[in-house]
Amino acid sequence: MSQLPRYSNLARMYNPSLRTLFPLLALLLLLVGGCQTLESKRSNIELENVLNSYHTTIRWDRPEKAYLFLKPAHFAGERLPAGLDNVRVTGYEVIQPPAPVSDGVVAQTVRISYVLEDRQIERNLLDQQLWEYQTESRIWYRINPIPAYQ
Repeated sequence: MSQLPRYSNLARMYNPSLRTLFPLLALLLLLVGGCQTLESKRSNIELENVLNSYHTTIRWDRPEKAYLFLKPAHFAGERLPAGLDNVRVTGYEVIQPPAPVSDGVVAQTVRISYVLEDRQIERNLLDQQLWEYQTESRIWYRINPIPAYQ
């Protein structure tokens, strides 16, 4: 009667490439992890910083300061809307986190809750933000209009 091979021998018989497969998988993981360029990583960090700064500005500062985040070339002639001094923002909730739209352009949707102080009426608006990265200056600018607080 023949003797059955031991388990370790079975593993070697049926998985002869296990020793060569592991280094290849490790190399593949390193290559995939390294695909994102340093510039792309820096851009993502800067996007996170500007979105956090914008959030803080809208939520805890005056709404008119949001206009400082607009791309100067697009909105150089735009005037600040009247009545922003009557708006107090009470909430800022990210509905859709930043997602790439095209190369260097990201979209994010937030819900802004605010009170018109002279009437004590709370309202909400959806702010669909578009942000564009300027590679030369390494700055993210908002490239679509800021919604009106009505």
